Amino acid sequence: MKLSEKFITLNNLSKYIKNGTSIGIGGHHFARLPIALINELLKKNPQDLEFISWSGGLALELFLQKKSIKKMQICFSSLDIFGLAPSFRKICEEQSIEVVDWSALGLIKALRAGQQNLDTEIFQFPWGSNLPEKTNYCRKYLDPHTNKTFAIVPPLKIDNFLLHATRADEDGNVEIHGPRALDTIMAGASKNVLVTVDEIVSRQTLINEQKGSLISKNFITAISHCNFGAYPTSSVPYYITDYEDLSESFKSSPIILGKKIKKNKSFVKKANKLKPKQFIQHFKNKKNRVSVQGKPTSDEIMAFALSKEYNNESLCSSGAVSPLANVSYFLAKKTHAPKLMLTTMTYGHHDVDFRPMTISFSEVLDRQSCVNYWGGDDSYSIYYQNGQITHEVIGAAQIDRFGDVNNIEIKKKSGGLLRLPGQGGMADVANLHQNFICYVTKHSKLSFVNKVDYVSAGRGVFQDEDRKKAGLKPGKVKIFTNLCVFEKSFKTGLLEVVSIHHGVFKNEIESNTGFKVVYAKNCIITPKPTNRELKILREEVDPLNIRKLEFVSGEDRMKLFKEILQKEKELIRKI
Repeated sequence: MKLSEKFITLNNLSKYIKNGTSIGIGGHHFARLPIALINELLKKNPQDLEFISWSGGLALELFLQKKSIKKMQICFSSLDIFGLAPSFRKICEEQSIEVVDWSALGLIKALRAGQQNLDTEIFQFPWGSNLPEKTNYCRKYLDPHTNKTFAIVPPLKIDNFLLHATRADEDGNVEIHGPRALDTIMAGASKNVLVTVDEIVSRQTLINEQKGSLISKNFITAISHCNFGAYPTSSVPYYITDYEDLSESFKSSPIILGKKIKKNKSFVKKANKLKPKQFIQHFKNKKNRVSVQGKPTSDEIMAFALSKEYNNESLCSSGAVSPLANVSYFLAKKTHAPKLMLTTMTYGHHDVDFRPMTISFSEVLDRQSCVNYWGGDDSYSIYYQNGQITHEVIGAAQIDRFGDVNNIEIKKKSGGLLRLPGQGGMADVANLHQNFICYVTKHSKLSFVNKVDYVSAGRGVFQDEDRKKAGLKPGKVKIFTNLCVFEKSFKTGLLEVVSIHHGVFKNEIESNTGFKVVYAKNCIITPKPTNRELKILREEVDPLNIRKLEFVSGEDRMKLFKEILQKEKELIRKI
């Protein structure tokens, strides 16, 4: 099989990126990040790069620790289940590098304009958020035809798009299996598309199998065949994310990836053969579960209360890693709402089946059971902007009496700022989704303040009639905590306590809230799960106790995380 001249060495691929240019990163979270290409590039000590991506995360940390970045344009940056991204946080707090926070929809539209050679793109204005005035990523536009106000963005172009894809044919056509994040629009908005792939196959193989999304050869600048080029992130169907390697890597500074590749190579490859039925059957043996006894704990009460928000007509979206939210979705599917539509991996897997909670295997299992794969651009244009999503439960750092949320930055009493991961798409979905639902695992005066320092997201289109006029479904604003449930009043516009958890007293809520607590007239005691529901939650939905990762910290959290990974490795050995 004669290969196109597009195929070059990894070293030569990295030479395309020059100092002072912009880079975009493909993949998302811990899936298909172009780690081998990034590492090769960083050997050359690049300088003054502009980083453009939906999520900063691991890739951004690698560049920041080499002092290669002069500007960042992102929606959020965290290390997902591992917490805050330390280099990103430090640089933001020092204000040593320019940071432009985008809403996800704004970034998608700017990339779309760049892809389609348009001067601007229009979309729903994120009413209720301070983001536009703080970062100027968009401006208001009065539509002369409807006299309605929208948001407008200029095109966003990228010099170099770094992508790890599943495979390519001999001509240079590139195929992505599974969720494709923003890869296709970023490729279209880029001057150079630089790709690593795990496998090279014939053109006829691509024609016969048609397994994924295609980026045709005319968009591709150069390709390097690089087996395990995304490790320790995933490249399904070849290998899953190695969370043990990531966990060890994040303990050191600077981050050094790949220490566990020899030890775990067989595991991350074999795990791709895991079937949903095998996974479910495995936990029917109580020896394979983490034993939990006794009365419902706060995490279980919260998961149960959240699950009761959904029904068979619900369309729920799971974005970044959020164990509690995912537990609530799967609990609803297993108990009272089997027809609930759930999308995972930032809307990459559309309408997945029920499965137990897992850290390592979610991508491989959801890939097999989902009806279809999507990209982030599809999710926003087809489902989000059209108001189709009923629920996307999101963790919040700071909330005020109006139900406004701050996930960007907090002013320290001592002066300066405490940088948070960012709002991701919250500024958009606070209005677009039917219901705006957030949760806080530790109710305190640090989390609940009279007025947030920065409104990263708020329901600016709140009243039913206003939502109908905007083509959106009327819905609620609710906040779930380990003490109670708040709901925003349509009459006063303030949060009211609508239910109090068992064993919690009003003075406990009041002493841990930074504003005057108002109780709804019909305030109730939060219903507890029945013995049957509790058994399902503990033994079938979350037999590894993954939900508790959001309720413990420090050494206890790392100990639990290690235990979960060990049990997942044992599962693959047994199967």
